[in-house]
Amino acid sequence: MTKSIFAALTFAALAMLPALAANEQQAPEQILAEARAKIAAAAASARASAKSAVESAIVEADLAFAADAKKRGAAEAFAAVMHPDGKMFPPRQPMSVGVEAARAAFKDDKSLWEWAPVQVAASGDVGATWGIAAISGTGDDGKPFAITTRYVSVWRKDSSGTWKMWLDVGTPGPLPDVK
Repeated sequence: MTKSIFAALTFAALAMLPALAANEQQAPEQILAEARAKIAAAAASARASAKSAVESAIVEADLAFAADAKKRGAAEAFAAVMHPDGKMFPPRQPMSVGVEAARAAFKDDKSLWEWAPVQVAASGDVGATWGIAAISGTGDDGKPFAITTRYVSVWRKDSSGTWKMWLDVGTPGPLPDVK
């Protein structure tokens, strides 16, 4: 079973390579313009797809998190929204656990992060969003860059009843069309 899951994930990663290469050949401005249009559509879709007050609250928590990242940067935004025992699973890096680990993971990141959830599902005090994002800035080489990613975040209430990000994973790749 484990080998078949590994094989499927490897195949999926290899299947994405042509799309990632095509994305990298676009100018950063073009990538951002297309991504921003999809992110705006995603926010509207997530709000419309929320079927309960709990789901609406989680969508709004994710959107507030995105606005905070745009305003204060990834390090402070991720630290502010991370559940005390929250975990992040960054690509090709060790898992990070907790608020301070989230802050440390992004401490030198000066990139602009923009995202929105596409869909939400929730029951009780746990819910999940999946969404799309664009990350842009100036690289170490002094040239502008823009990449697109997809993410899944699992949200859980903390002891005060506030929605916090409990689990988060993102992967670079082309953004799906959002309706």
